[in-house]
Amino acid sequence: MTVIGTAGSDEGLRLAEREGAHLVVNHSSLDYQRQILDMTNGRGVNVILEMRADVNLGNDLKLLMPGGRVIVIGSRGDVQITPRDIMIREASVIGMFLWSVSGPDLLEIHAALQAGLSNGELRPVIGLELPLASASEAHRRIMESRALGKTVLIP
Repeated sequence: MTVIGTAGSDEGLRLAEREGAHLVVNHSSLDYQRQILDMTNGRGVNVILEMRADVNLGNDLKLLMPGGRVIVIGSRGDVQITPRDIMIREASVIGMFLWSVSGPDLLEIHAALQAGLSNGELRPVIGLELPLASASEAHRRIMESRALGKTVLIP
């Protein structure tokens, strides 16, 4: 698998490379879609993990190869798309929402996370630590879209 990471800043691009992306693209650049298509020799990508569907979903659909999938992990509002972009690629858009995971699946997810954290395979990047009393400040910073890594609240 070839992983293409995107970020909106040079610091974010360096982080994506450091964390294992094979190729990186600044999604703030006007020609980022062309860059991604060039990287895939015009074929498009198999899977997109989308954190801001309200901003990106319409463009994501144009980047998929036939049979490709967009997994919507995050969205901050409504989005308008052209269904034909899904139809001509016979693509799928799949939503993911952890709050609805069943009990047995949640146990399996937690076991896998614990194993990955224990053996070092999972290495979360912590960008900011704040006291729990500053939760509103943490939320404000996350919504700025310039956050690098995870924000952790300390009790």
